[in-house]
Amino acid sequence: MRLILRGVFWFGLYLTIILLPLVVAVVFFDPRQAAGPIVYLSAATGYIALVLMATELALVSRFRGVAGAFGIDSLLQFHRQIGIASMAFAAAHLVLLVADRAYTMRLLVPTATTPWPVAAGLVAFVMAALVVGLSVYRRLLRLSYGIWHTTHGVLSLILIVFAAVHILAIGRFAALPVMRTLLIAYLVFFVGMFLRYRLVRPLSLWSQPWEVVENRREHGQSHSLVLRPVGHAGFRFEPGQFAWIGFGRNPLSADMHPISFSSNGDIPDHDGAIAFTIKELGDWSADIVPDVPAGTTAWVDGPHGVFTIDREEGAGYVLIGGGVGITPLYSMLQAIETRADVRPVFVFHAANDFDDLTFREELAAMSARMPSLTLVSALVRADDAWTGERGFVDATMLTSYLPPTLYRHFQYFICGPTPLMDAMEDVLPGIGVPADRIHTERFDMV
Repeated sequence: MRLILRGVFWFGLYLTIILLPLVVAVVFFDPRQAAGPIVYLSAATGYIALVLMATELALVSRFRGVAGAFGIDSLLQFHRQIGIASMAFAAAHLVLLVADRAYTMRLLVPTATTPWPVAAGLVAFVMAALVVGLSVYRRLLRLSYGIWHTTHGVLSLILIVFAAVHILAIGRFAALPVMRTLLIAYLVFFVGMFLRYRLVRPLSLWSQPWEVVENRREHGQSHSLVLRPVGHAGFRFEPGQFAWIGFGRNPLSADMHPISFSSNGDIPDHDGAIAFTIKELGDWSADIVPDVPAGTTAWVDGPHGVFTIDREEGAGYVLIGGGVGITPLYSMLQAIETRADVRPVFVFHAANDFDDLTFREELAAMSARMPSLTLVSALVRADDAWTGERGFVDATMLTSYLPPTLYRHFQYFICGPTPLMDAMEDVLPGIGVPADRIHTERFDMV
């Protein structure tokens, strides 16, 4: 209930921030600024577009208050959808102005005679189109994550500054002193949050370096990186959480990626070492991670995330992992074993084939040690020697292992490919599992 109230509070605050400029414009309306209804609607869509773009900077700033209510992975997904929505509002702003004939089509093509406030708005629109377009089509354009991440931040700052200049210079509602003050406050606050995330936070990591002590190859084309703190005690984390990690001479130049912990957060190794397990999926994970040697300096920003058994009470746990998505679930299992928790745990470990079953030996050993653990491995492609389940995890497979009636009181954690998580979000409610007991984690940011 406390977490729900926090979520309601932050979402309510978000809506208030979005709508506040419109409310202020109405309350302090100056009759001398009277215009047609289409112009009013165009101004409203413009203000909403700007504020949505500004709040995008806050959504990715890893602000713990908001992340604790929704989870950073959820915020990143929301960030993507809001980016597309802000672009739609910006396009509506232009279309409405042309429809009202306040702008002509010729004015939308900047020339030497184009008024500079209009040109600033057009630059902002082009920057917004680039930000959204490069994000949506990054893989199609074969743009590396590092290049995209850098250009995404730079272009976002440029577009917000030019959009703010456009609104303040055009005047109309922004000519009101209270509106100008509000818009400038928005600009300073959200850009400040972004700079805190991109500069201040990395600088704070400078005194907390980590060292790679082992790069171990795992099943499923994955690698486990074991990191040891250098000159500091490290930290503990809740099982299932993640951190951003990167390599480089300093944290400012590090190409940071969100990766789940695969070690036990309750009892780190004697030297404070932690582990991450990473599948070869993208340019960083496939080209950089496999060749990271022992002794490499690493930077860790964490822990983060609410995908953890420590925040959900239940009669037992059902952990459903696909491929390397078993990583945070493996961390949870280690904690459950360490705590001597006797509540029933059911693990459904899905993979395309036998070689993709990451941690298969470790999970089998845990199953032998823990009477409360039921391990179910399922392969899409299996040879005749395979004695486990075949095919995808579905309602029939789940209900054939889970105890009748009691399974509705378990907590369900799902991590893996998007199709698996989408399927489970349909299958589990279909067999009577309450929606508030279903927890997923996604890192498909772009």
